[in-house]
Amino acid sequence: MHGAKRFSVCLRTRVCNCGGFQHDEIPCSHAIAAIRYISKHGQDYWSSYYNNKKFQDAYAIPIEPLPCERNWEISEHVLEDIVLPPDARKLPGKPPSYIRKKGFKEVKFKRSKVTCSKCGTEGHNKKTCTKYPQENQVCC
Repeated sequence: MHGAKRFSVCLRTRVCNCGGFQHDEIPCSHAIAAIRYISKHGQDYWSSYYNNKKFQDAYAIPIEPLPCERNWEISEHVLEDIVLPPDARKLPGKPPSYIRKKGFKEVKFKRSKVTCSKCGTEGHNKKTCTKYPQENQVCC
């Protein structure tokens, strides 16, 4: 079990430490595995809110569409109210720059030229410099 996580499930209290079983009130994947292990029916562990009768009751009351806007009856005191936008407040921090940022594929990378710190010529570095002897070399 390299990199695997373990979750504990209590079917009696309908709790899993992943949080899904108690949040959604339907068995999470860990609870389903536990239900299959004990050979029980999964419907026993679903909340009653998910049964067919509750679903039909939720949609039993018809929902009427709004009438056309010109047929709306709006009271006078609502029409007289003037709603203004909230006061603009300067947010803390540096203001954003509105220049479009280029994408990764749009940016052209320039290779920096390698320069030797000993002799000052381009094309090699201090370690591979042949003009000056290495400091670590021992003669004799």
